[in-house]
Amino acid sequence: MHRPDFSKLLLSGKGDRADPIEARTAQRPVAERSALHFGTLSARIATILAVMFGLLVCTLVLLFTAGVLRIDAEVIGGTVAEFGLLLIVIGIAELVMVLGLGVALARTITRPLADLVRATRNLARGRKTRVSVQSGDEVGQLAQSFNTMVDAIEAREQRISHAALHDALTGLPNRKYFVEQLDQALQRRRAGRRVLVAYIDLDDFKMVNDTLGHAAGDRLLCDVAARLQGEMPDGLIARLSGDEFAAMIPGLPDDADLAAIGIRLQSCFAQDILLDGRKAATSASIGIAVAPEDGTDGLTLLKNADLALYRAKEQGKAGHHFFETALDELAQHRRQLETDLRAAIRDGGFDLHFQPLYSLTEERLTAFEALVRWPHPTLGLVAPNDFIPLAEETGLMTQIGEWVMREACRQAMAWPEPLSVAVNLSSKQFLTPALPAMVVQALAMSGLPPQRLEVEITEGVFAANVDKTLETLHALQGLGVRITLDDFGTGYTSLGHLRLFPFNKLKIDQSFVHDLAPTGNAHAVIRAIVTLADALGIETLAEGVEETAQLDVLRQEGCQQIQGYLLSRPIAGEDVATFIREQRARAHVIRLRA
Repeated sequence: MHRPDFSKLLLSGKGDRADPIEARTAQRPVAERSALHFGTLSARIATILAVMFGLLVCTLVLLFTAGVLRIDAEVIGGTVAEFGLLLIVIGIAELVMVLGLGVALARTITRPLADLVRATRNLARGRKTRVSVQSGDEVGQLAQSFNTMVDAIEAREQRISHAALHDALTGLPNRKYFVEQLDQALQRRRAGRRVLVAYIDLDDFKMVNDTLGHAAGDRLLCDVAARLQGEMPDGLIARLSGDEFAAMIPGLPDDADLAAIGIRLQSCFAQDILLDGRKAATSASIGIAVAPEDGTDGLTLLKNADLALYRAKEQGKAGHHFFETALDELAQHRRQLETDLRAAIRDGGFDLHFQPLYSLTEERLTAFEALVRWPHPTLGLVAPNDFIPLAEETGLMTQIGEWVMREACRQAMAWPEPLSVAVNLSSKQFLTPALPAMVVQALAMSGLPPQRLEVEITEGVFAANVDKTLETLHALQGLGVRITLDDFGTGYTSLGHLRLFPFNKLKIDQSFVHDLAPTGNAHAVIRAIVTLADALGIETLAEGVEETAQLDVLRQEGCQQIQGYLLSRPIAGEDVATFIREQRARAHVIRLRA
C-alpha cells in the first residue's frame, strides 16, 4: 500500500498540491513577502505559535493513527518503528524551527531595544544620536518615533538658541551674541589689522514713542536695523537694548579710513522715515573705539565706545566721536562723583542758599529762591552745573528735589517776615506721579501756608507729555501753590500752553537781560514778553539783573520783579533772617527805586 512520506510532507510544509496563496506570494518581491508575513512583531510571534501548533497537531495525528490501525505484527512492527523515527525527526525539526524563530525574534527585539537604550543614554548626556530603522514592526516604529523625537528636540533647541542670541523685534544679534563674536574677532585678529566697534544710540527716541505710539517706534527700530545692515554688509550689526545698536567691522587694515566709516554710519540716519503717513526725523549719536589702540578685549572696547558715545551726546547729538584716553579719565571722575553724590544724599550733605526776589511795583522783598549747594568734603563747593546734570542722568534728582522741598519749606517758616519761597522742580521730578503728594507732605511737616510756596518749572516739561503736565500743574495750583514758568523764551513753550494753563509768573531768561543795551532789539523782546504776560494776567520777573542800566530798562518796560547780583548774591540759609532785617532797616532798597 502506498503511504505518503509524512516526514517530507511536514518538513517541506506543502502537500501534493501547491497552495494558491503561496503561489501568488512567491511571485512577489522578497521585501513585500517579508512585510506580508513578518510585517509586525505580533505577526512574527503568531507565526511561531502557528508553526508549533501545526507540528503538535501532526504529532497527535500520527499517534492517533498508530493506535487505531489494525494490521499484522510485521506491518505493525515496521510501522511502529517507522513512526518512532518519524516522531524523533518531527521533534528535532520542531526544536530547530522554534530555536531558529526564537533567535530571529530575539535579534529583532533585544538588539534594537539595546540600541534604543544606548541612544537614550547618549541623548540624556546631550549627545546627538539616532538609531537605524531596520524593520516596519513595533520595534521599528519605536525607533522611528525616537528619531522623530530627537529631530524635534534639536529643532526646539535651535529655536531656543536663536531666541537667546537674537533680538525678537529686529532679528539682529543681541548683546550676548555680539560680545561673543567680538571676542572671537579679537582673538583672530592678525598683526596689521584692526577691529572697529561703534556704539549707536538713537536721539530722542522716546519722543517717537510718546507722540506716535510704541508700534511706530518698533517700526522705526526695524527700519534702522535694515539701514545699518544695508550700509555695513561686511560688519556685524546688533541691537543691544531699547534704542541702542552696535556695529563691529573686523579685519580693517592699519591705513583704513576710520573717519569715512563714521560718516557712513551717520548717513544711515540722514533720511526721514515714513511712519503712519507722517515723516519722522531720525538721528543718532555714535561712539567709536578701535582695537588694539583702545582695548584688546570686547568689554573694554564696548566701554570705550560707550564713553565716546557719551561725548558725542554732550557735543549736541547727531554726530560721532572717537574714543580718547581723556574720556576714560573723565568717566572715572564722573563715577567717583556719582558715588559721592549718593553718599551726600544718604548723609544729608547738601546746603540751601537763597537769592532774594524784589518787587519793582511794591519796592520791597517778596520772596527767596532756594538753590541747592553741595559742599564736597574734599573737592570743596561743587558747582550746580557739575552735579545737577549728573543727578538727573542717574535718577538721583528726585531724591535731592524732595529734600530741597522739605528743607526750603522748613526754613521759610523761621523767617521773620511771611515771604514766599520758590523751589525749582526738574523735568524728571515734575513727571513723577507722587509729586503733588510730596508737596502736600512738605507743607504739612513745616506748617508753611501753600500761598507762600512758589514752584518753578522749565519749559522742557511740556516736551514729554502735555496732558500729564497740565494735570500736575492744576493739581499743584489746586493746593494753593503758585506756579512760575522759568527761563521763558528759550524752550518749547507755545502761546497755546500759556492759554491752557494760567501761570502765576513768567521768569524772563537772563540771556535777554544781558543783551539789554541802549541800542539793540532786546528792548523789543522784553516789551513783547511783558505785554503778553499783562494781557494774560501773569506777573513777570527778570533774572540775572546785575547792572543799574538793566534795571532802568526793565522798569521802563513794565517788568514787575527782578532777581540778580544787583540786589544780592545767593546767601546761606542761616543768614536769610539777618538779610531780611537789614533790608527792612537800611535804606538799601531806596537805591533800587526810580
